[in-house]
Amino acid sequence: MHIPKTAGMTLQQLIRWRYPDPEERHLVYSQDKVEAGFEDRDSLKIVMGHFRWGYHQFSDRPALYYTFLREPLSHVISHYQYTFDYPEKFRNLPEQYDLLAFAEGPYGYNLQTRFIAGVNDMKGREREIVQRAKEHLVRYVEVLGLVERFDESLLLMKEPLGLKRIYYQTQNEGKARKKFTPSAEELEKLKEINKYDLELYEFGKQLFEAQLNKNRDLAERTRQFRLRNHWFWKLNPAYTRLKVALGLAKS
Repeated sequence: MHIPKTAGMTLQQLIRWRYPDPEERHLVYSQDKVEAGFEDRDSLKIVMGHFRWGYHQFSDRPALYYTFLREPLSHVISHYQYTFDYPEKFRNLPEQYDLLAFAEGPYGYNLQTRFIAGVNDMKGREREIVQRAKEHLVRYVEVLGLVERFDESLLLMKEPLGLKRIYYQTQNEGKARKKFTPSAEELEKLKEINKYDLELYEFGKQLFEAQLNKNRDLAERTRQFRLRNHWFWKLNPAYTRLKVALGLAKS
């Protein structure tokens, strides 16, 4: 379950490497596909995309969720900036809008809570929905990642998702045409607007720490992985040039 702007495109690339056969995977990145559901074919092993909790109900088979949460203020600011990088993806937005208007709208208002709870709208029943989101994290999410702890999260997901190669470079970073720093007043207002995402994130951090406590060697594994990942991408261009020189790859 890929909540927008929570490092999902990086994970998607790793999943594509692991499951290269399109029959084994189903990617959902348009509203039409979300509404259409998916074919519950025997070969299907993984479904990923911008769907909310409940998408598993298109299948009769048991399903496990994997997802990331992100610190809510940085999340809504990043999502807001992303709308200026790719306006074609946000055609329902008004011509003029500021950060606070975006945060109060359908793309920003406690978006992470709504995704995890499986609802489009939560206004007027916020307490019920945030509680439902917490219950879903506990009952249905096999591994919960945090964007701010991405490497550790990736290592936690590696074995359950059957990932073999997990070396990565960040995908889908914004073009950053509209970079700005919110004022202290704007940040305080954002905290009030997205207070349910903030509550859910604090709850998610507790669950994440509980996952870490079950993997006592994760700190050392993370240190080793970061070193290997650094050298993999540092040496990879040289490796590619060598393959081209040997005629094993096209330039």
